[in-house]
Amino acid sequence: MRPVIKASLHYLALAIISVIWLIPVYAMLINGFKSNFEVLSTPVLVPPTKITFEAYASVLLSLAKPLINSLIIVIPTSFISAFLGAMGAYFFYTLSYSFSRASSAISDVLFSLISLATFIPQEATLLPLTRLMVSMGFLDTYIGIIFALLIFYIPTGALLMSMFITVIPRSLIEAAKMDGTGDLKIFMKIVFPLSMPGFISTLIFIIIQTWNNFFIPLVLVTTPGMKPTSIAVLSYSGAYGTLYNDTFAAGMLASIIPLAIFVFLGRYFIRGLMALGGGGKGV
Repeated sequence: MRPVIKASLHYLALAIISVIWLIPVYAMLINGFKSNFEVLSTPVLVPPTKITFEAYASVLLSLAKPLINSLIIVIPTSFISAFLGAMGAYFFYTLSYSFSRASSAISDVLFSLISLATFIPQEATLLPLTRLMVSMGFLDTYIGIIFALLIFYIPTGALLMSMFITVIPRSLIEAAKMDGTGDLKIFMKIVFPLSMPGFISTLIFIIIQTWNNFFIPLVLVTTPGMKPTSIAVLSYSGAYGTLYNDTFAAGMLASIIPLAIFVFLGRYFIRGLMALGGGGKGV
């Protein structure tokens, strides 16, 4: 009887957490179907008395270009960050045990310094980042935004992938090296396939982070037609008034893509965490 009670408590806790997590999504969804007057005159969690699609229709037309801009920025940034991060994590992993203790210590120090970029507030880089983009001619361009995001998210990819790559048995890598296989081939044929669940977990994390990134596009984009979704949603909150139903609809539409990615790839995210906890067994 005790296992049944324990399982019931687990499911109850999961249900409570799920409801709490879904409340903001529910609020955004239903308030987008209300008129602006009804949003102001009814509680936020009360369904609309009369469903209207005006807010979603108007917002969808204005958010179409920002959504495309976000995809142009997020897709290459996420894949490049996760892949180069995986390569960097593998390099430091092999460096930490392939040479002397001094080399291992140097590897740890270098990796720690690179990982610091993950924790540096982006706001602190405003001046040097802007000057760098201007000097390179990348200001107000897709390449500039992607390049700036890569500066922050490649170290993030390396930091996350280092946790997954270290659970791969060293004997596999050492055996391949004894056969004369180069590091690049070892990475592509052995390390990368075995760490695929971790790669997908890292990729999902970076996609969500870059999709919601507000500061870098705000600083580096001045042309209205190039603004991504994270900036475009801000335009629905004005200094002289706010159309709250449009704001809710915009928030819902802006979150659909990262939400859908997490829902459809969430099992791979969990699989990556399980592989990490299981020491690489069954990866």
